[in-house]
Amino acid sequence: MKTIDTLIKDLEGVLLGLGGWNEAISTEMGKAVSDTALARFSKPQAPRGYLSLSGVGTDCDRKLWYKVNKAQEGIKLKAEKYLMFFYGDMIEELILAMVKASGHSCVGMQDRLSVHGIKGHRDAVIDGMTVDVKTASPFSFKKFKEGKLREEDPFGYVSQLSSYVYAGKDDPLVTNKKEGAFLVINKVTGEMCLDKYDFSKELKTKKKDMLHAKSLVAGKIPDERISPVPASKTSPNTKLARSCTFCDFKNLCWPNARKFQYSYGVEYLVHVEKEPNVEEIFDVEGR
Repeated sequence: MKTIDTLIKDLEGVLLGLGGWNEAISTEMGKAVSDTALARFSKPQAPRGYLSLSGVGTDCDRKLWYKVNKAQEGIKLKAEKYLMFFYGDMIEELILAMVKASGHSCVGMQDRLSVHGIKGHRDAVIDGMTVDVKTASPFSFKKFKEGKLREEDPFGYVSQLSSYVYAGKDDPLVTNKKEGAFLVINKVTGEMCLDKYDFSKELKTKKKDMLHAKSLVAGKIPDERISPVPASKTSPNTKLARSCTFCDFKNLCWPNARKFQYSYGVEYLVHVEKEPNVEEIFDVEGR
């Protein structure tokens, strides 16, 4: 019986055509991709207005409250974002098919889980371990590969995965009750890595965290926001923190933030003491 420690090496073997892939796996993967496309594109996509297991890992209480209570007021996603999401869906189906072809156990794909009244869908259980499949930019992939996600986790991935591990505590498919892993693909280079975490510490407080999240979204919107950070080491200006930059509700929390196009990307400045020497971007409404 194979263990998850040889997974990346065995997946590379599948890619090199060294055995395992067959017509049945191709057919199964094709059906999964087809079903996902039908679910995504056959009707308009609406934002989720409920608390999910992945939401428990949100790093900002206001963001979580908005996601549940004001989902429709978030920034509307452009068409290319849905294509990007579907790209990730296809990669996930391919990777899980490769896991099966490599001879590793791969079960529980997209199983619906429920714990303390909070529901969610995990990606898979590989060799008895809860695994979340991710596609990542080269910058983000480096954090996974080096095992440094705990040091900078703007999207709350560590907390999210620990929630899925906790939700599988009574699931016989999950034989490793304390650990979980991210199976990550660099979407530029195709490199893969497996980033494992021991969640013993997080699991001790997970029930309390989940009940807190349920209470939070049922109450009034939290007052506290993630504080702006210095725009640079020498600038007197401040900007939105990284996690706020990617938040769909930043315009609700920071309606007066100004948007500037730098060479490396967009920054949202909250306090502008020194006018940047770059183009300011205005939305349709003139902001």
